[in-house]
Amino acid sequence: MVGIQVQEVMTDRFQKIDIDAPLSEAIGIFEKEDPDLILVFDGNLYKGVLTQDLIIRSHLKWDPTKAKVRDVYKPAPVIKPDEDLSKAAKLMMEVDLRSLPVGESKAEIIGVISDIAVLDRVAEGDFGKRKVEEFMTKDVITLKPDDTVAKALATMRDHAISRIPIVDEEGRLEGLVTLHDLIVRFIKPRFRAKAGELAGEKIPPFSMPLRDVMIRGVITILPDAKVREAVATMKDNDIDGLVVVNENNKVVGILTVKDLLLPISKMTEKEARFYLQLGGDASILSDFTRERIIEDIKRFVDGYEDLLGQEGIIYLYIRRFPEKFRGVHLYQARMRVVTDRGVFVATGETWGAIQAVHDALRAIERQLLQKAELEKDTRYAKRFLEKLGLS
Repeated sequence: MVGIQVQEVMTDRFQKIDIDAPLSEAIGIFEKEDPDLILVFDGNLYKGVLTQDLIIRSHLKWDPTKAKVRDVYKPAPVIKPDEDLSKAAKLMMEVDLRSLPVGESKAEIIGVISDIAVLDRVAEGDFGKRKVEEFMTKDVITLKPDDTVAKALATMRDHAISRIPIVDEEGRLEGLVTLHDLIVRFIKPRFRAKAGELAGEKIPPFSMPLRDVMIRGVITILPDAKVREAVATMKDNDIDGLVVVNENNKVVGILTVKDLLLPISKMTEKEARFYLQLGGDASILSDFTRERIIEDIKRFVDGYEDLLGQEGIIYLYIRRFPEKFRGVHLYQARMRVVTDRGVFVATGETWGAIQAVHDALRAIERQLLQKAELEKDTRYAKRFLEKLGLS
């Protein structure tokens, strides 16, 4: 436990909207007030949250001039005001939200708490004195300025990441591209064009080089900087991640809010080692399917604990396609396992959500066994050969 209660950090100022309100009303609130999220109510009863990212992504499915809040919002748990900040961090990690509603129940919401507020408060103590390099992701995926927008989008999709540093031939930082910016500039206009909203306007091509679209003057931090400095930098610039560079401006890591929330979240449960973060269309799965997927992933982690390492996060993005076969939807499961032993990424696509997740898990398993074989771990050599059908 951190020893600090949610009510000491939360704010009682928040935006709210009715579940049957037009989505355009929510867009107006974001444009005028710029909140992290809007709380969605059905009368006096809290139902969930609405974020700008949810709206941006929903623009690919719904016409925002006709859609209602209920078409886009996301259910999210309520945290009690007397809970420890470690519990708030844990919930944020699990539901992939930067803020959470605070209250005694869904009928009694009194405020919201944000991830940066949690980090800002915890960083006042010893946690804030630790170095950035202790928490940053060292296995950084980068691209070159001449690479295309299409390659950036494919790389983000394949590796389940939302930001990519752009570097020169020597690895020095030149810029940054984010999924949010690419969706707004390249994907969203194509949806609008289909709806006839962009008549006569030129849509930028996916073949455009990243040097023409990347963010320049990227905010960075050194690996030996204190966590307290990193949190202050993110807070002051209203960003959720920093590129970590050395004294020669070479990229050596990425530090995100999630990287810092993870160790705080683990203060609430000593036995918790891995956290599963569900995204995409996971919210529309039945309770049975969701619970089955969670249980299958837990068994996988338990079965490979000596290869996966001591701790980590499993990001699982589920997408449901409209196509059906014998009444079962086509699903895609994109999985990214980030551990202290490495990063493993895989995709499964087939009929049914459970089977798609199983396919992704099998691909991760092959990567783990291959890694063990390459590291000359004889305990797993036989199993690896069996998976390849060579024994």
